[in-house]
Amino acid sequence: MAGRGKLIAVMGDEDTVTGFLLGGIGELDKHRRPNFLVVEKETSLAEIEETFRCVGSRGACPTSLGRPWWAACAPLTLPFFPVPRGFLAREDVGMILISQALAEQIRPAVAAHARALPAVLEIPSKDHPYDPARDSVLRRARGLFAPDELR
Repeated sequence: MAGRGKLIAVMGDEDTVTGFLLGGIGELDKHRRPNFLVVEKETSLAEIEETFRCVGSRGACPTSLGRPWWAACAPLTLPFFPVPRGFLAREDVGMILISQALAEQIRPAVAAHARALPAVLEIPSKDHPYDPARDSVLRRARGLFAPDELR
């Protein structure tokens, strides 16, 4: 990605994602994959986790119908690209914003991420206020500093 910045990806409920999209973060990469996921009642936990970190077998993110979650966004004339990867695996994503309620549902995947990029930040949503005690990233950051160093 020479000469270009990194994208912000967002995962959350419809209101949260829509707010960020109205703010201008919506993008499609060269494979027509969006940098956002709207989680609805019908969205399976496996699909959420695969979008976050793509753990599917066969090198692709399996979903129902054998198609990746982003295939509905691609025009019908495009051939299938066998490169669907989760946000953690995408080189063009520098930050992932995930609602804290959603992060709780896939906590093992969020807690397992240890790299600096993409940074994973848990954010509040309309129905679930932010709780610092449940934020695994904040807990790790607090562990890096002794209380005396923070003053």
